[in-house]
Amino acid sequence: MAAVLAKIQTAVEVQEKIVATLKELKAATMAKLFREGLRGEPLKQTEIGEIPASWEVVRLGEVASIERGKFAHRPRNDPRFYGGAIPFIQTGDVARCNGRIRTYTQTLNEDGLAISRLFPKGTIVLTIAANIADTGILEFDSAFPDSLVGITPDETMDPVFLEYYLRTQKAEMNRLAPKGTQKNINIEFLKPWPTPHPLIDEQRKIAQSLRRLDDRLQAASVQRETLKSLFSSMLHLLMTGQVRVTGLTALDGQLPSRRT
Repeated sequence: MAAVLAKIQTAVEVQEKIVATLKELKAATMAKLFREGLRGEPLKQTEIGEIPASWEVVRLGEVASIERGKFAHRPRNDPRFYGGAIPFIQTGDVARCNGRIRTYTQTLNEDGLAISRLFPKGTIVLTIAANIADTGILEFDSAFPDSLVGITPDETMDPVFLEYYLRTQKAEMNRLAPKGTQKNINIEFLKPWPTPHPLIDEQRKIAQSLRRLDDRLQAASVQRETLKSLFSSMLHLLMTGQVRVTGLTALDGQLPSRRT
């Protein structure tokens, strides 16, 4: 039993290393692409650091509309407005989405929508209270409260490129956020935020490169969680005698080795 469990635990550790390596690769790639671009151009010094010579630095409010979410009723938890078919995302949904908002935990009914606002699929959502500057792109139409803002880029700015760039700004936005009882930022804080502005074709290529890395990281993370679940299940089954070790050698060909 110990040998079987050790085999699965080794596979979990291998997968943990793969996930950690991909996270490091993604961070390094983002830093390199937002500094050097894709074309091997000479660099110039700007207020956001070195960027390719052909890139501009613009204000976020010049290339995107920024609109606050809405939920007008107080108290917020009045059950009359919830339980319908309209997604109503929260700060936590954005914080854990890894750039793509695919799930939600709360819904509004028609009365709830009447005191809120629906934002379309493709909107960049950014948190401005509690958590500062977590971001994600809506993959469905959704309403949200005023602790979130919706950012809609114009035709010169690719939304995926912009969302990735805003991810890199989280620490700086946190540093500069007004400090009161609770940190928060607002639209006036975001409008002048300096933002790199390459030609749209280069933006899209950078976005595609980063999305491919994110897809690899997501797949590796899913595999890690699957292996962790397998370990827990197998531990229970072996310890309760529901499964015997005989015949489990088939696992050998299904688990990653240390060389993976």
